[in-house]
Order: sequence, then C-alpha cells, then structure tokens
Amino acid sequence: KMPISLSNNLLWRIVYLYHNGYSNKKIRSLLYISRATVGRVLRIYKKWGYVKDPFIGSKERRKLFDTDDMK
Repeated sequence: KMPISLSNNLLWRIVYLYHNGYSNKKIRSLLYISRATVGRVLRIYKKWGYVKDPFIGSKERRKLFDTDDMK
C-alpha cells in the first residue's frame, strides 16, 4: 500500500500555522491530519528549512560536490 502524498501547499500551511502560534493539536484539527504528520513536517522544516526532506524520494542522481564547488 502506497503512502498518501501531501501537497506542498498543505505542508507549508502546517509551518505557517505553527509560526502564527497555533498548537500542534489545533493544526491537526484545522487541517484534518494526524499528529505524526504535523510532527514530521515540523521536524523536517526545523532541520532543513524546507517541508520535504531533500534526501528522501529523489529519483534523480545525487549531486556530488568537489572542492571546486565549495569555493
């Protein structure tokens, strides 16, 4: 069974509501999503600054940097 993919719009709404002072419980009830989803989205946002983990689900070839790219 494939997991349901949430839209970027919905994921960003979680972050915006959280930054506007809404509790996790209130966000869950407003958007009809689970506690785990709210927690996961906020954890990824705090770590990466984006709502989706950049290393999960990418079907492209990973971009590797060398020392010239780091200058």
